Formats: sequence, C-alpha cells, structure tokens
Amino acid sequence: GGLVSSTATTMVFSRHARANPAMVPTATLVILLANLIMVVRVLGIASALAPPIMPLMLPGGILALSLGALAVARDWRQLASQNSLPVPETRDPTELRAAVGFGLLYAAVLLAAAWLSDIAGRGGLYLLALASGLTDVDAITLSTLHLLNLGKLDVPPAATAIRLGMVANGACKVGLAFTLGGRVLGLRVVGGMLAVGAALGGGIAWLQHSSL
Repeated sequence: GGLVSSTATTMVFSRHARANPAMVPTATLVILLANLIMVVRVLGIASALAPPIMPLMLPGGILALSLGALAVARDWRQLASQNSLPVPETRDPTELRAAVGFGLLYAAVLLAAAWLSDIAGRGGLYLLALASGLTDVDAITLSTLHLLNLGKLDVPPAATAIRLGMVANGACKVGLAFTLGGRVLGLRVVGGMLAVGAALGGGIAWLQHSSL
C-alpha cells in the first residue's frame, strides 16, 4: 500500500477499523508502515530523477524513518503478542481509474507549479505543495523534480517543497484516521505521524535557515 498510495491505504484501513474495532491494532501498524514506505518512495524517486537534491533530502528523511521505525516497532511487538489477528477483505488496487486520475493530477500540479513559481516565487510553490500533498505526495514530488531538472528551481526550494508535501500528506492521514477510523485509531496513529512530521519539519527549518 505504501508503494502504491499510502493515503489510499490509510483510508481503507481506517474504514476497516471503524467497522471492526478488533482491527485497530492492525490498522495502526499498516498505516504507520505505509507512511514510512512513502518516505522511502519519495527518496527513491528523488535519487533516480535528481541526484543533486539528495544531500538535502537524506538527513531529514533518515531521521524521519528512524523515529517512525520506533513507533512501528512498538506496535509490532504488541501485535506479535496476540494469538490471532483479524484479516480484512482486500481488492486489487491497480485500477485504471486510479492511474488516469493520477495522470490528470500530475499534469495539473505540474502546470500549477510552473505557473506559481513564475508569478509568486517560492511562496506560491510552497502553498501548492501543502495543498497537493494533502491527497498525493507523488504529484508535487515529480513536478518539482521536473522543474529542478529544467533549471527553473534551485535545489533548496525544491527540497523544501517536497518535504512540505510530505508533511501535509502525513497531516491528511491523521485526519483520515480520526474521521474514518474513530478516536481510538486516531490517537494510536498520531504519535508515529508526529515523529515523522517533526523530523521532516526540522529538515524544512534547517533548509530555510541555511538558505538565508
């Protein structure tokens, strides 16, 4: 789920937790794991498409993975102590509608990123990263790296925009856990998400300070 869409995975397992409270521990672990895989996925995309950005992406990314892994390990130990776990019904996630939807979203974000970076500078790009990251972090990541490779963005603002998208995406997942899964799931998820978000936010602050 984290490789395809960590947001969709969060939505699906939040609903499972709402329908069956016994699924809450499993849903918590799945959501946190999918979020960590999202971080790995973004770092992998950045490394493949724009290697010069990696010195600014890796420190915060590694810290986020380390802190998130602690939360995952805690939940993993709790699940391992149980005799049996409920298993939800799953369906094939590779639907044509989802692929077409992402293509349209990517095109829209790419156009908006180029336009906002021209007329509003970094501020416009950062606002777009926060808005688009709420639903999908890949679109802002790919469009930002594309603009970086074209020479329309410098490395520091590109790295900041991608991290802002990741932070916004994590906040969206917390909201989904509370609204779709209920208070118990939300409280279990928020700790791990805050750890990852704090590491990414610290990376953003460091980038802004170093660029002054």
